[in-house]
Amino acid sequence: MTVVVNAYILFRESKQRKIPLLQFIVPLAEAMMMEGKENATVKRKRTGRPSNASKLMLNVRNHLPVEGPTRRRCVCCAKVKKEKRTKTVCTMCKIALCKDCFAVYHT
Repeated sequence: MTVVVNAYILFRESKQRKIPLLQFIVPLAEAMMMEGKENATVKRKRTGRPSNASKLMLNVRNHLPVEGPTRRRCVCCAKVKKEKRTKTVCTMCKIALCKDCFAVYHT
């Protein structure tokens, strides 16, 4: 804020005009906001790391459901925003899958 007040004082001295501080700040703020919009970049959605699913799926025989130590969110249910927790984990993929989704995910 100090920078704005200093700019206001310099403006008044150079222009020999007395305008209220608020009348000076509003156009300045609007100009600063427009400057930011012109230089803004579009943020992309982060997709995470690439999946190794295609490589892992080649050997379907070794994909077995085992009980893990903790309950985790099922990967398939999480994609459809369903809050389902399970202890079942695939031995090859190392991901949590509920019993309903295990076969569907691996076919």
